[in-house]
Amino acid sequence: MTELLLIRHGLPRAGEYDPGLSQQGTAQAERLAAWLVHEGLDALYTSPFQRARETAAPVERLTGLTAAVLDDLREWDTDVTHPYTPPEQIRADDPRSLALSEGRYEDFVPDLDWNAFRARARRGMQTILDAHPGGRVAVVCHGGITNTYLATVLGLPRMFWFHPDYTSVSRVRRMPGGRIVLHSVNETGHLVAERAVDAAA
Repeated sequence: MTELLLIRHGLPRAGEYDPGLSQQGTAQAERLAAWLVHEGLDALYTSPFQRARETAAPVERLTGLTAAVLDDLREWDTDVTHPYTPPEQIRADDPRSLALSEGRYEDFVPDLDWNAFRARARRGMQTILDAHPGGRVAVVCHGGITNTYLATVLGLPRMFWFHPDYTSVSRVRRMPGGRIVLHSVNETGHLVAERAVDAAA
């Protein structure tokens, strides 16, 4: 059996084209790494985007693994020409805010070939699964990639069906016969301390 841990990056900075992590996102990545160090990981992969690579960095440090950068893990906003804005920071009067609330992520990039995006997400995960038979692999990527791949595993027609938290972990397993099954969605146990701080503020 092979297990993939699909991890959304930490909270990024806003107003940049390829942002790194915000201060909060860096803290999330550190908590993630402290949690994953006990998972017995065999390999680590990351999207080429800065926010994903910075999320993977503490995992590299604590596990001794070197993250392999896989281009197929990049998010759908690869060719966006405006600075990145975290979804939580989009203003209420921005048309994208309504699209978000209604789950119409496709409206963010109307000219994108979404079928090709789905195929790329599936291809990337298949590449990792084939490279590590019988292993446990952490894959630091993005909310869109995670949504789309898990929708494919579940046979859902809608590519964006849940909202993964920053540094959340979702697991899939390839069984000995080759069938891929969903094991968990949106694990966030490592963020409990962060939520306690937010509640006290």
